[in-house]
Amino acid sequence: MNPIDLEIYWNRLIAITDEAGATLKRTSFSTVVRESNDFACVLLDTQARLVAQSSLSIPGFIGTAPLSLAGMLKVFPRETLKPGDILFTNDPWVGTGHLPDATMAAPIFAHGKLVAFAIAVAHLSDVGGRQWSADANELYEEGLRFPVIKLAEEGRFNPLVMQLLEANTRLPQQVKGDIEAQVGALAVAERRLVDMLAEYGLAGIDEIAAAIFKASEEAALRELRRIPPGVYRGSVDSDGFDERVSIQATITVTDAGVTVDYTGSTPQVRYGINETFNHTYAYTIYPFKCLLSPGIPNNDGFTRLFKVIAPEGSIVNARPPAAVGARHLIGHQLQAAVFDALSGVLPERVQADSGTPLWSVLLRGVDAARGTSFSTILFFNGGMGAMRDRDGPPAAGFPANISNTPVEIAETLAPVLFGAKRLDDGSGGGGARQGGMGQVVSFTSRWPGRLRVSLLTDRTRVPAKGIMGGAAGRAGHVHLNGVAVDNPKSVVEMHEGDTLELGLPGGGGYGQARI
Repeated sequence: MNPIDLEIYWNRLIAITDEAGATLKRTSFSTVVRESNDFACVLLDTQARLVAQSSLSIPGFIGTAPLSLAGMLKVFPRETLKPGDILFTNDPWVGTGHLPDATMAAPIFAHGKLVAFAIAVAHLSDVGGRQWSADANELYEEGLRFPVIKLAEEGRFNPLVMQLLEANTRLPQQVKGDIEAQVGALAVAERRLVDMLAEYGLAGIDEIAAAIFKASEEAALRELRRIPPGVYRGSVDSDGFDERVSIQATITVTDAGVTVDYTGSTPQVRYGINETFNHTYAYTIYPFKCLLSPGIPNNDGFTRLFKVIAPEGSIVNARPPAAVGARHLIGHQLQAAVFDALSGVLPERVQADSGTPLWSVLLRGVDAARGTSFSTILFFNGGMGAMRDRDGPPAAGFPANISNTPVEIAETLAPVLFGAKRLDDGSGGGGARQGGMGQVVSFTSRWPGRLRVSLLTDRTRVPAKGIMGGAAGRAGHVHLNGVAVDNPKSVVEMHEGDTLELGLPGGGGYGQARI
């Protein structure tokens, strides 16, 4: 394909997914999507291969989308699909790894022929069950689980899905609004892709996809071949729930691709920090994307170079019905094991461990006497790890690009008053380059009754380690009225006037400090 034509088509496909993403973001009801960008919109070819994604899409959803679509097509094969169908699931082992994420896929037809698929994924604000937390013991406590079903069939929506969700969720209006926003995003992607094909006189996107895959694979292989073939080992430890968790990564590099094997990692645990394979796969390939071809949009030409082995029954590939609600507390740390393994051969590109994972705080209050209640989710980021040529950015989302929740939004939606939201000086690890600072956030409850707060946190005991001789960042903390919370992955209760302080961890430093 002519390189100029390819560039035009490629950018047009990205523009289509960006418009779909903007539709989802701007029409959603929850702050999880609207403010924190916990969503993705992607286009795939008829073989379920990733072609393009919106610029705001998070890596976890981009990486799981092809696996999710492949799982959906096992239930509803391509030849059975018709215009107007929408497939739907939140099954953690088919979708993105936990129940709150709704994955939808729509076949796109042109001239009566299947030409592509669009996928929209969004984190719903509630899916029933117990309050979103890390301390569930099995999946059944964590909410409603939908197998792969048709949300719509030839444009006719299945009312039972929304009836079930509205009857079993605490925020039916928000949940319904976000699902309808996803449906709207899929419609935009379909309409714009059909318009593009008509404008350029194309029968489909297969030729474009093949050219994109070829260009991306060649670019990634050029960078991959800078790594000497061999076997490299890295690891990362984290707090776990009640015992430390260790992730062991063995990376085998050849001229043709990379295999990452997590054999030796901690077995799955009884609490909700377990990973499913799809999420592990997504956050394994993402650090390689950062290392090898950060400027190339994600697509199958890059991802096909990687194989991930995650032993079933381990913390990175739990067997159902394991609790997986807080799976990001493990998944967001996989990047550290990859960077650790490759630090000896790519010292100029690796990054020290970050003050990840993303801290998620769910606030819920029920006033039975007045018949009122509320529920909202807040996100906060620690400091990123340093690299050879830069200090780590403070309070930045990595490896997920989920944004911190603005104070103004949080105070509008929840009966809390913030007393502090500042960078935590000195929390980044020292070295030739300084790790990013974490942040300190405190708020006071103004709710007249009991406020239940789910804490989905990590690195309060095991700090983010430095790399290439850099020092570890400062560990985080959670204090209720000035007293350390016993288990910062638990659900705590606040009463009116109580103050919760979150000290997010700093990132690790890079290299030995100059004297």
